[in-house]
Amino acid sequence: MYKLAIFDFDGTLVDSTPGIVDVMKVVVDEYKFPSSLLEEWSLLVGVPLPKQMEIILPERTTDFHLEVANRYRAIYDTMAIEICPPFPHMFTMLQSLKDAGVVITIASSKRRNLVEVVLDHHEIAHYFEMVVGAADVENHKPHPESVHITLDKLAISGDQAVVIGDSSFDLDMAKNAGVDAIGVTTGLHSKEMLAKSQPLHIVGGLHEVLPLILSGRNGSKADH
Repeated sequence: MYKLAIFDFDGTLVDSTPGIVDVMKVVVDEYKFPSSLLEEWSLLVGVPLPKQMEIILPERTTDFHLEVANRYRAIYDTMAIEICPPFPHMFTMLQSLKDAGVVITIASSKRRNLVEVVLDHHEIAHYFEMVVGAADVENHKPHPESVHITLDKLAISGDQAVVIGDSSFDLDMAKNAGVDAIGVTTGLHSKEMLAKSQPLHIVGGLHEVLPLILSGRNGSKADH
């Protein structure tokens, strides 16, 4: 059994991806960006918003990046809870992990206060030993800093930890940190995209994640 489970948030614990893409579409329409930008942008869910702006609008100024990011946030922040319904099996999985003595944390590229608002709303904040958000690190996914901070603070070694995420950014963060990873196909990154990051397992949902965490590295390797 793993001692520590580090979960991504959007697209992993909560089914927020459709709502996030809807907000993106509003911004794309308001700024009259080409529709093709939406597809490129949506695949960057899991990357901090300022970095998303740099990637999708490389020819524009930093001030413009900030303007668009702030517009996105203005829309998103009014819908933070509505956009983040929990995935099926999330509550039972968290309780089962807690009962088994597994330490549970979150490593997210969104602002920590937005994660905490959703956790509080669903009355599940007590399950999580810590939440690492975008402002808590200098280097974002796929850099391993979020994992390193978590391991250091909790005094847990990397071979006792596993990262669970729906994007290649999560899985590459785990690989760069030297810890195991489980990919879930509940976000916008396909099974094929996730497989390129070489996680130990790729599964379809949280109900399949629980037994893998409890069995640890001894669990059978899933088909990629």
